[in-house]
Amino acid sequence: MGTKIIPASQFTTEELTDFYNETRVDYLVPMPMSVDVMAEYIHDFDVDLDISPIVQDSETGQFLGLGMLGVRGENTWVTRLGVSPASRRRGAGASIMDSMLEASQKMGTKKTILEVIKNNTPAQTLFEKNSFTKTRELLVLRRAPMRPPLSPEGHIAWLYRKDALKALRSYPHHLTWINALKSMENASMFQGFHIELKDGTRGWLVYRHKKHSITHFVFHTERGNPVKMARNILLYLHLQYHRMDAYAENIFADDPHLPAFFDLGYFEAFRRIEMIRDIKI
Repeated sequence: MGTKIIPASQFTTEELTDFYNETRVDYLVPMPMSVDVMAEYIHDFDVDLDISPIVQDSETGQFLGLGMLGVRGENTWVTRLGVSPASRRRGAGASIMDSMLEASQKMGTKKTILEVIKNNTPAQTLFEKNSFTKTRELLVLRRAPMRPPLSPEGHIAWLYRKDALKALRSYPHHLTWINALKSMENASMFQGFHIELKDGTRGWLVYRHKKHSITHFVFHTERGNPVKMARNILLYLHLQYHRMDAYAENIFADDPHLPAFFDLGYFEAFRRIEMIRDIKI
């Protein structure tokens, strides 16, 4: 089977959404997207459609697979990579990956980053063949809409967009692509809270407020007990948004705030593995 690669920029957002959803119909963790969500994803995560490949059969023009490449400075991010079920194990995935790595190298980027769902062995094998190495596990947590049974302690202040971005700029650790400062700068409806408890524990939470959900949480404890800080700030958050789903992506598996999530009724939906490739290899 011969294939050809066409830049994603030559297709409409509607077409890209249909392509993507076709690759996810039997996925390990189904994640269908609407047209509006796809457009937001491309914008917020700096996806460059000119170097994001769509792979087609060179004779029939049939869609085989796609990948998207985010670009920020010296780093690129592989995302939404998928092959239609009927076209798997025929080299389309390798062609997509080769195209994105070649584009990354031409730009002189230093690192290419991606995330793969844990136990997605075929995808992980493809990435390892391309010199990606595992760095850490990331949790995706969910919580159904419900009002918390308790009220929070401490003094809590809203952080509106400007102050929430200022807090995130002070974050001392590396964040994944979707929770990074640039993603939050690109996003609409970004805000947070600062809390100080009587024992001196203090910290903040920033998050994205979407139409039907609250997402993309980043916590930081400035002083004191991280579980106590996170528990109280989550209580306050869910009092404000008790009718909304909560979706916390890419929480580090060793995050000290993690027990507070489970105390408030979150459950682990699945895990991702972050992988990085040094372009100099």
